[in-house]
Amino acid sequence: MYRHGFGDCFLLRFYAGRAVQFKMLIDCGLKLNDKVEGVTLANVAADIRKLVLEKKGSKMVPKINVLVATHEHHDHVSGFHPSLALFDKFEFDEIWMAWTENPEDDEAKQLNAYLRMGLAALTKAVEKLKKAKKAKKDAGFYASMYRGDALLKMRDKFENTVNELAEFYGKTSITKKSTSGISYKDIYAVSVDTLTAFDHIKNKLAKGKSGIKYFEPGKLIEKIAQIPGIRMYVLGPPRGKALNKETPSKGKNKEVYFSQSNSSIMGFVKGVLYSEGYKIGVDDGRPFSNTVVKSAEEAKKDSWLKNIYFNKEHAWREIEDDWLDMAGSLALQMDGDTNNTSLVLAIEMIESEKVLLFPGDAQVGNWLSWHDHEWEIMRNNKKENVNATVLLNNTVLYKVGHHASHNATLKEQGLELMTHEELVALVPEKEKQYNGIPYKPLLKKLGEKTKGRVIVSADKNYPAEKVKSKKPDGLTPAEWADFKKNLAVEKIFIEYTVKG
Repeated sequence: MYRHGFGDCFLLRFYAGRAVQFKMLIDCGLKLNDKVEGVTLANVAADIRKLVLEKKGSKMVPKINVLVATHEHHDHVSGFHPSLALFDKFEFDEIWMAWTENPEDDEAKQLNAYLRMGLAALTKAVEKLKKAKKAKKDAGFYASMYRGDALLKMRDKFENTVNELAEFYGKTSITKKSTSGISYKDIYAVSVDTLTAFDHIKNKLAKGKSGIKYFEPGKLIEKIAQIPGIRMYVLGPPRGKALNKETPSKGKNKEVYFSQSNSSIMGFVKGVLYSEGYKIGVDDGRPFSNTVVKSAEEAKKDSWLKNIYFNKEHAWREIEDDWLDMAGSLALQMDGDTNNTSLVLAIEMIESEKVLLFPGDAQVGNWLSWHDHEWEIMRNNKKENVNATVLLNNTVLYKVGHHASHNATLKEQGLELMTHEELVALVPEKEKQYNGIPYKPLLKKLGEKTKGRVIVSADKNYPAEKVKSKKPDGLTPAEWADFKKNLAVEKIFIEYTVKG
């Protein structure tokens, strides 16, 4: 687990004795504008290169068997952006992605069209919010209002929060041309750092289209030549409505789906795009059809509106820009939807049945869907059925989802099922990046389930260097000795060894 800041980058090396047999890189990204002094993405890539060198003829070449790109968020894939060229000289045998990235999949095409449509609207909505706030401030609106200074601070905070959510995609702007592998209408095309990074993975790092594999939930990956003692289960992302469920709330009315059926969100998206001159069929985003529309210029000529609504002393009446506040709901919705497209892998060591769980940033709908699957495997020459409960029971290493946020580790059907006595949790996270991350009640519960074996990558409030300094009460002396022996904490990375 690399320690470069708020972002995921995990290098897995599978051994037979002392010899490395197989190397897997799961994500490599960093939150926009984040950094750790002395541990940059370039430092990380250089360290990975050193650890994966293989002899090829007379040369030593950095070789990785599988690159797993879990989902399109900046803190997971920005390290593959073409402007950095950090991994361009690496050799990757295969690239693994979720079915949601498959350009031949009709449902993936629809999901990506909605995502880009939403991103285009969010980009323009944020621009409009900034412009509206500045115009009101310049006109003295906030100065004339009761507690206007507090109102302005709230507007600033809201705008910053929406920006933070948008930053998960990197820098955004509307473009007329798509660079993604998925086809969608040009009016929805958005230039986003994460899309560019994914495009670079597909077109530069992969050895042609045959080198990319798109995985469905329920897939069993076994008989990997280099590591016959390992099998992998694809748990997510799901198909259908579970993909969009992002909160642990119950009841149909409390679930929100970013699709054509969500009239409020889609109406806002279409309204923003229509206001920017993008024609989207007959639907302009207005709540009612056949409405009489008056432009602001025409309205100002109306004597009553001029004297009442547009009167500076009645500025509090104006609602011209209030509808743009829906950008907050849109940003939250899109963040959850993208997290739920995470490719989730449970990696099993066949002989010991120990499991390493890497869920990306999967949220509630993704987690719940894992329990829909069952796999028939061979163990000791006998057929056996395995499900998500069994895999969670056997999990000895959990890469904590979404930097230990409140809605990316399921409770009863997730963490509570992780009952293995060797359980260790790795949390890629840095302090003061987002309110509520890490979620302290979750960290406390992780501490209980792991008997104190929780290791955070770059948070000064939970220094990894101190993890080995004092034995947690829940560990026996033997467990404590094993844990310390298997854990190495360096400036640039944290390494934990799981023995099969």
